[in-house]
Amino acid sequence: MNVYDYNNIFLKEVEIVNKQSVYNIDMDRKKIFEEIIGVTKVVAPAVVTQQVYSKMFNHHFLTFKPFYFEQSDFPNLTSKRYTFYSCNKHRLVGYIYSDNSVQKRGIFVFCHGYGGGGHHCYLDLINVLCTMGFYVFAYDATANDESEGTTIKGFTQGFLDADKALSFVESLDEYKKLPLYLMGHSWGAYSSSVALEYHKRVKGLVAFSGFNSATTIFKANGERFAGEKANDFMLYVDTYERFLFGKICESNALHSFANSKAKIVIVHSEDDTTVPIEAGFTMYKKQFGKDKRFKFIKLLEHGHGTVYYTLEGKHYYDKVHHEYDKFVKKNKPDEEAKVTYLKEHIDREKYNHMVDTKLIKKCIDFITK
Repeated sequence: MNVYDYNNIFLKEVEIVNKQSVYNIDMDRKKIFEEIIGVTKVVAPAVVTQQVYSKMFNHHFLTFKPFYFEQSDFPNLTSKRYTFYSCNKHRLVGYIYSDNSVQKRGIFVFCHGYGGGGHHCYLDLINVLCTMGFYVFAYDATANDESEGTTIKGFTQGFLDADKALSFVESLDEYKKLPLYLMGHSWGAYSSSVALEYHKRVKGLVAFSGFNSATTIFKANGERFAGEKANDFMLYVDTYERFLFGKICESNALHSFANSKAKIVIVHSEDDTTVPIEAGFTMYKKQFGKDKRFKFIKLLEHGHGTVYYTLEGKHYYDKVHHEYDKFVKKNKPDEEAKVTYLKEHIDREKYNHMVDTKLIKKCIDFITK
Protein backbone atom coordinates (compact mmCIF):
# COMPACT_ATOMS: atom_id res chain seq x y z
CA MET A 1 0.00 0.00 0.00
CA ASN A 2 1.43 3.42 -0.91
CA VAL A 3 0.71 6.96 0.20
CA TYR A 4 -1.93 7.42 -2.48
CA ASP A 5 -3.85 4.41 -1.16
CA TYR A 6 -3.80 5.94 2.31
CA ASN A 7 -5.17 9.17 0.87
CA ASN A 8 -8.02 7.26 -0.79
CA ILE A 9 -8.81 5.46 2.46
CA PHE A 10 -8.94 8.80 4.25
CA LEU A 11 -11.37 10.26 1.71
CA LYS A 12 -13.63 7.21 1.90
CA GLU A 13 -13.65 7.27 5.70
CA VAL A 14 -14.48 10.97 5.78
CA GLU A 15 -17.34 10.34 3.33
CA ILE A 16 -18.73 7.62 5.60
CA VAL A 17 -18.49 9.84 8.65
CA ASN A 18 -20.21 12.69 6.82
CA LYS A 19 -23.11 10.45 5.79
CA GLN A 20 -23.50 9.17 9.32
CA SER A 21 -23.60 12.71 10.73
CA VAL A 22 -26.26 13.72 8.17
CA TYR A 23 -28.55 10.69 8.33
CA ASN A 24 -28.15 9.72 11.98
CA ILE A 25 -28.36 12.86 14.10
CA ASP A 26 -28.45 10.88 17.32
CA MET A 27 -25.21 8.98 16.59
CA ASP A 28 -22.61 9.17 19.34
CA ARG A 29 -20.47 12.17 18.39
CA LYS A 30 -17.61 10.93 20.51
CA LYS A 31 -17.46 7.76 18.42
CA ILE A 32 -17.40 9.80 15.20
CA PHE A 33 -14.56 11.92 16.58
CA GLU A 34 -12.60 8.81 17.59
CA GLU A 35 -13.03 7.35 14.10
CA ILE A 36 -11.74 10.55 12.51
CA ILE A 37 -8.75 10.62 14.87
CA GLY A 38 -8.05 6.97 14.08
CA VAL A 39 -7.97 7.67 10.35
CA THR A 40 -5.81 10.76 10.88
CA LYS A 41 -3.23 8.71 12.76
CA VAL A 42 -2.91 6.53 9.67
CA VAL A 43 -3.04 9.25 7.04
CA ALA A 44 -1.00 12.04 8.65
CA PRO A 45 2.33 10.14 8.76
CA ALA A 46 1.86 9.01 5.16
CA VAL A 47 1.17 12.55 3.95
CA VAL A 48 4.06 13.94 5.99
CA THR A 49 6.39 11.27 4.57
CA GLN A 50 5.44 12.22 1.02
CA GLN A 51 5.99 15.90 1.79
CA VAL A 52 9.37 15.24 3.41
CA TYR A 53 10.53 13.26 0.38
CA SER A 54 9.34 15.98 -1.96
CA LYS A 55 11.21 18.69 -0.05
CA MET A 56 14.36 16.63 0.36
CA PHE A 57 14.73 14.98 -3.01
CA ASN A 58 12.66 16.68 -5.73
CA HIS A 59 15.43 19.06 -6.79
CA HIS A 60 18.46 19.27 -9.03
CA PHE A 61 21.29 20.09 -6.63
CA LEU A 62 23.98 22.56 -7.68
CA THR A 63 27.28 23.31 -5.98
CA PHE A 64 27.67 26.88 -4.78
CA LYS A 65 31.10 27.18 -6.36
CA PRO A 66 32.56 30.12 -4.40
CA PHE A 67 32.44 27.96 -1.29
CA TYR A 68 34.05 24.92 -2.76
CA PHE A 69 36.82 23.99 -5.14
CA GLU A 70 37.97 24.26 -8.74
CA GLN A 71 40.49 22.01 -10.40
CA SER A 72 42.72 25.07 -10.80
CA ASP A 73 43.02 25.26 -7.00
CA PHE A 74 45.36 22.25 -7.21
CA PRO A 75 48.17 22.84 -9.76
CA ASN A 76 49.13 19.17 -10.34
CA LEU A 77 45.56 17.90 -10.64
CA THR A 78 44.50 16.75 -14.12
CA SER A 79 41.18 15.29 -15.26
CA LYS A 80 39.41 13.51 -18.09
CA ARG A 81 35.62 13.78 -18.50
CA TYR A 82 33.39 10.73 -19.01
CA THR A 83 29.67 10.04 -19.26
CA PHE A 84 27.73 6.91 -18.36
CA TYR A 85 24.09 6.08 -17.66
CA SER A 86 22.10 5.47 -14.52
CA CYS A 87 19.54 2.71 -14.16
CA ASN A 88 16.82 5.22 -15.07
CA LYS A 89 18.66 6.21 -18.28
CA HIS A 90 19.84 9.58 -17.02
CA ARG A 91 23.26 10.57 -18.35
CA LEU A 92 25.70 10.90 -15.46
CA VAL A 93 28.97 12.81 -15.65
CA GLY A 94 32.23 11.85 -13.98
CA TYR A 95 35.93 12.67 -14.15
CA ILE A 96 39.05 10.61 -13.68
CA TYR A 97 41.47 12.77 -11.73
CA SER A 98 45.18 12.16 -11.36
CA ASP A 99 48.47 13.73 -10.37
CA ASN A 100 50.88 12.86 -13.18
CA SER A 101 53.91 13.57 -11.01
CA VAL A 102 53.43 10.41 -8.92
CA GLN A 103 53.44 6.71 -9.74
CA LYS A 104 50.00 5.09 -9.72
CA ARG A 105 49.02 2.52 -7.08
CA GLY A 106 45.35 2.00 -7.96
CA ILE A 107 42.08 3.71 -8.74
CA PHE A 108 39.33 4.94 -6.41
CA VAL A 109 35.66 5.42 -7.21
CA PHE A 110 34.48 8.32 -5.06
CA CYS A 111 30.83 8.83 -4.04
CA HIS A 112 29.78 12.28 -2.83
CA GLY A 113 27.29 13.25 -0.13
CA TYR A 114 23.78 14.70 -0.25
CA GLY A 115 22.60 18.28 -0.49
CA GLY A 116 25.64 20.31 -1.50
CA GLY A 117 25.77 19.43 -5.17
CA GLY A 118 28.15 16.98 -6.84
CA HIS A 119 31.73 15.85 -6.40
CA HIS A 120 33.37 19.29 -6.67
CA CYS A 121 32.65 19.75 -2.96
CA TYR A 122 35.32 17.09 -2.40
CA LEU A 123 38.10 18.13 -4.78
CA ASP A 124 40.40 18.88 -1.84
CA LEU A 125 40.05 15.28 -0.63
CA ILE A 126 40.26 13.93 -4.19
CA ASN A 127 43.47 15.89 -4.72
CA VAL A 128 45.02 14.29 -1.61
CA LEU A 129 44.19 10.81 -2.94
CA CYS A 130 45.82 11.71 -6.25
CA THR A 131 49.00 12.96 -4.54
CA MET A 132 49.17 9.57 -2.78
CA GLY A 133 49.33 7.78 -6.12
CA PHE A 134 45.74 7.03 -7.10
CA TYR A 135 43.49 7.79 -10.00
CA VAL A 136 40.11 8.93 -8.69
CA PHE A 137 36.87 8.53 -10.62
CA ALA A 138 34.47 11.03 -9.07
CA TYR A 139 31.00 11.54 -10.52
CA ASP A 140 27.89 13.59 -9.96
CA ALA A 141 24.97 11.43 -8.84
CA THR A 142 21.54 11.71 -10.46
CA ALA A 143 20.15 15.28 -10.29
CA ASN A 144 23.44 16.74 -9.07
CA ASP A 145 25.53 19.34 -10.90
CA GLU A 146 26.46 18.10 -14.42
CA SER A 147 24.41 14.90 -14.31
CA GLU A 148 20.87 14.67 -15.64
CA GLY A 149 17.70 14.36 -13.59
CA THR A 150 15.21 16.60 -11.83
CA THR A 151 14.89 14.47 -8.69
CA ILE A 152 17.00 12.09 -6.61
CA LYS A 153 13.75 10.39 -5.52
CA GLY A 154 15.33 8.89 -2.41
CA PHE A 155 18.62 7.77 -0.87
CA THR A 156 18.44 4.40 -2.67
CA GLN A 157 19.23 6.22 -5.91
CA GLY A 158 22.74 6.88 -4.58
CA PHE A 159 23.50 3.17 -4.28
CA LEU A 160 22.10 2.51 -7.76
CA ASP A 161 24.32 5.25 -9.21
CA ALA A 162 27.37 3.95 -7.34
CA ASP A 163 26.76 0.49 -8.79
CA LYS A 164 26.67 1.94 -12.32
CA ALA A 165 29.77 4.05 -11.68
CA LEU A 166 31.70 0.99 -10.52
CA SER A 167 30.58 -1.03 -13.53
CA PHE A 168 31.66 1.81 -15.82
CA VAL A 169 35.16 2.03 -14.29
CA GLU A 170 35.49 -1.75 -14.42
CA SER A 171 34.79 -1.58 -18.18
CA LEU A 172 37.69 0.81 -18.90
CA ASP A 173 40.59 -1.23 -20.32
CA GLU A 174 43.36 1.16 -19.31
CA TYR A 175 42.56 0.74 -15.60
CA LYS A 176 41.76 -2.99 -15.48
CA LYS A 177 45.16 -4.01 -14.14
CA LEU A 178 45.02 -1.56 -11.25
CA PRO A 179 43.61 -2.39 -7.80
CA LEU A 180 40.13 -0.89 -7.39
CA TYR A 181 39.01 0.89 -4.23
CA LEU A 182 35.95 2.77 -2.98
CA MET A 183 35.51 5.89 -0.89
CA GLY A 184 32.40 7.83 0.10
CA HIS A 185 31.13 10.42 2.53
CA SER A 186 27.69 10.51 4.19
CA TRP A 187 25.14 9.55 1.48
CA GLY A 188 28.16 8.52 -0.58
CA ALA A 189 29.42 6.30 2.24
CA TYR A 190 26.04 4.54 2.34
CA SER A 191 26.01 4.29 -1.48
CA SER A 192 29.52 2.85 -1.78
CA SER A 193 29.05 0.52 1.18
CA VAL A 194 25.90 -1.05 -0.26
CA ALA A 195 27.34 -1.31 -3.80
CA LEU A 196 30.44 -3.07 -2.47
CA GLU A 197 29.06 -6.61 -2.42
CA TYR A 198 28.15 -6.49 -6.12
CA HIS A 199 31.72 -5.73 -7.23
CA LYS A 200 34.15 -8.42 -6.12
CA ARG A 201 37.09 -6.66 -7.78
CA VAL A 202 36.99 -3.93 -5.10
CA LYS A 203 39.82 -4.50 -2.64
CA GLY A 204 39.03 -1.82 -0.10
CA LEU A 205 36.51 0.76 1.09
CA VAL A 206 36.84 3.91 3.19
CA ALA A 207 33.47 5.14 4.47
CA PHE A 208 33.21 8.51 6.21
CA SER A 209 30.11 9.30 8.30
CA GLY A 210 27.86 6.78 6.59
CA PHE A 211 24.55 5.13 7.43
CA ASN A 212 23.42 1.53 7.06
CA SER A 213 20.38 1.77 4.79
CA ALA A 214 18.24 4.25 2.87
CA THR A 215 15.83 4.63 5.77
CA THR A 216 18.19 4.16 8.75
CA ILE A 217 19.08 7.83 8.66
CA PHE A 218 15.40 8.82 9.04
CA LYS A 219 15.01 6.53 12.03
CA ALA A 220 18.20 7.71 13.74
CA ASN A 221 17.41 11.39 13.39
CA GLY A 222 13.74 10.82 14.21
CA GLU A 223 14.60 9.08 17.48
CA ARG A 224 16.99 11.87 18.39
CA PHE A 225 14.36 14.58 18.01
CA ALA A 226 11.08 12.77 18.66
CA GLY A 227 11.98 9.72 20.73
CA GLU A 228 9.79 6.63 20.38
CA LYS A 229 7.15 8.63 18.50
CA ALA A 230 9.45 8.51 15.48
CA ASN A 231 8.63 4.82 15.14
CA ASP A 232 5.09 5.78 14.10
CA PHE A 233 6.51 7.25 10.91
CA MET A 234 9.04 4.55 10.02
CA LEU A 235 6.42 2.21 8.54
CA TYR A 236 5.48 4.93 6.10
CA VAL A 237 9.08 5.83 5.27
CA ASP A 238 9.90 2.18 4.57
CA THR A 239 6.71 1.80 2.52
CA TYR A 240 7.31 4.94 0.50
CA GLU A 241 10.95 4.08 -0.26
CA ARG A 242 9.80 0.66 -1.46
CA PHE A 243 7.05 2.27 -3.53
CA LEU A 244 9.72 4.39 -5.25
CA PHE A 245 12.45 1.77 -5.74
CA GLY A 246 11.04 -1.70 -5.13
CA LYS A 247 12.67 -4.39 -3.00
CA ILE A 248 16.19 -3.18 -3.83
CA CYS A 249 15.71 -0.36 -1.28
CA GLU A 250 16.14 -2.96 1.47
CA SER A 251 19.83 -3.34 0.57
CA ASN A 252 22.08 -2.31 3.42
CA ALA A 253 25.73 -1.96 4.36
CA LEU A 254 25.73 -4.72 7.00
CA HIS A 255 24.62 -7.30 4.44
CA SER A 256 27.06 -5.93 1.86
CA PHE A 257 30.03 -6.07 4.24
CA ALA A 258 29.23 -9.67 5.14
CA ASN A 259 29.23 -10.61 1.47
CA SER A 260 32.50 -8.94 0.54
CA LYS A 261 36.13 -9.83 1.10
CA ALA A 262 37.32 -6.22 0.84
CA LYS A 263 39.14 -4.43 3.63
CA ILE A 264 36.99 -1.72 5.17
CA VAL A 265 37.72 1.43 7.16
CA ILE A 266 34.82 3.11 8.95
CA VAL A 267 35.35 6.70 10.14
CA HIS A 268 32.79 8.67 12.15
CA SER A 269 32.81 11.52 14.64
CA GLU A 270 30.96 11.13 17.91
CA ASP A 271 29.57 14.68 17.72
CA ASP A 272 28.02 14.20 14.26
CA THR A 273 24.48 15.61 14.41
CA THR A 274 23.71 15.09 10.71
CA VAL A 275 24.28 11.34 10.61
CA PRO A 276 24.26 10.12 14.22
CA ILE A 277 27.04 7.64 14.91
CA GLU A 278 24.39 5.06 15.86
CA ALA A 279 23.11 5.05 12.26
CA GLY A 280 26.21 3.30 10.96
CA PHE A 281 29.47 3.12 12.90
CA THR A 282 27.96 1.66 16.08
CA MET A 283 25.98 -0.97 14.15
CA TYR A 284 29.00 -1.96 12.07
CA LYS A 285 31.35 -2.25 15.02
CA LYS A 286 28.88 -4.40 16.94
CA GLN A 287 28.83 -6.95 14.11
CA PHE A 288 32.37 -6.66 12.72
CA GLY A 289 34.40 -5.22 15.59
CA LYS A 290 36.56 -8.36 15.88
CA ASP A 291 36.91 -8.90 12.13
CA LYS A 292 40.48 -8.17 10.99
CA ARG A 293 39.16 -6.91 7.64
CA PHE A 294 37.81 -3.86 9.45
CA LYS A 295 39.34 -0.78 11.00
CA PHE A 296 37.14 1.55 13.06
CA ILE A 297 38.24 5.14 13.63
CA LYS A 298 36.02 7.08 16.03
CA LEU A 299 36.75 10.79 16.23
CA LEU A 300 35.40 13.04 18.97
CA GLU A 301 34.78 16.55 17.65
CA HIS A 302 35.18 16.53 13.87
CA GLY A 303 31.52 17.00 12.99
CA HIS A 304 29.98 15.71 9.77
CA GLY A 305 31.06 17.55 6.64
CA THR A 306 34.46 18.16 8.21
CA VAL A 307 35.11 14.63 9.45
CA TYR A 308 38.19 14.19 7.22
CA TYR A 309 39.65 17.60 8.11
CA THR A 310 42.23 18.41 10.76
CA LEU A 311 40.77 20.11 13.81
CA GLU A 312 42.47 23.31 12.69
CA GLY A 313 40.89 22.89 9.26
CA LYS A 314 37.47 22.20 10.77
CA HIS A 315 37.67 25.32 12.92
CA TYR A 316 38.60 27.45 9.92
CA TYR A 317 35.78 25.91 7.85
CA ASP A 318 33.28 26.56 10.64
CA LYS A 319 34.49 30.13 11.05
CA VAL A 320 34.17 30.90 7.33
CA HIS A 321 30.65 29.48 7.14
CA HIS A 322 29.50 31.12 10.37
CA GLU A 323 30.69 34.55 9.27
CA TYR A 324 29.15 34.08 5.84
CA ASP A 325 25.79 33.13 7.39
CA LYS A 326 25.90 36.29 9.52
CA PHE A 327 26.68 38.40 6.46
CA VAL A 328 23.76 36.92 4.48
CA LYS A 329 21.30 37.28 7.37
CA LYS A 330 22.26 40.89 7.99
CA ASN A 331 22.62 42.16 4.41
CA LYS A 332 20.36 39.86 2.34
CA PRO A 333 22.79 40.13 -0.61
CA ASP A 334 22.19 39.04 -4.20
CA GLU A 335 24.28 36.24 -5.73
CA GLU A 336 26.95 38.57 -7.08
CA ALA A 337 27.45 40.17 -3.66
CA LYS A 338 27.75 36.72 -2.05
CA VAL A 339 30.48 35.74 -4.50
CA THR A 340 32.34 38.99 -3.93
CA TYR A 341 32.15 38.59 -0.15
CA LEU A 342 33.58 35.06 -0.25
CA LYS A 343 36.40 36.02 -2.60
CA GLU A 344 37.42 38.74 -0.16
CA HIS A 345 37.04 36.71 3.04
CA ILE A 346 38.33 33.21 2.25
CA ASP A 347 42.03 32.43 2.50
CA ARG A 348 42.08 29.98 -0.39
CA GLU A 349 45.49 28.57 0.49
CA LYS A 350 44.21 27.63 3.94
CA TYR A 351 40.73 26.62 2.72
CA ASN A 352 42.09 24.34 -0.01
CA HIS A 353 44.31 22.40 2.41
CA MET A 354 42.11 21.49 5.37
CA VAL A 355 42.20 17.72 4.74
CA ASP A 356 43.86 15.60 7.43
CA THR A 357 46.47 13.84 5.29
CA LYS A 358 47.62 11.69 8.24
CA LEU A 359 44.09 10.34 8.67
CA ILE A 360 43.78 9.62 4.95
CA LYS A 361 47.16 7.89 4.90
CA LYS A 362 46.13 5.73 7.86
CA CYS A 363 43.01 4.65 5.97
CA ILE A 364 44.90 4.01 2.73
CA ASP A 365 47.66 2.04 4.46
CA PHE A 366 45.07 -0.29 6.00
CA ILE A 367 43.14 -1.13 2.81
CA THR A 368 46.23 -1.47 0.60
CA LYS A 369 48.49 -3.61 2.78
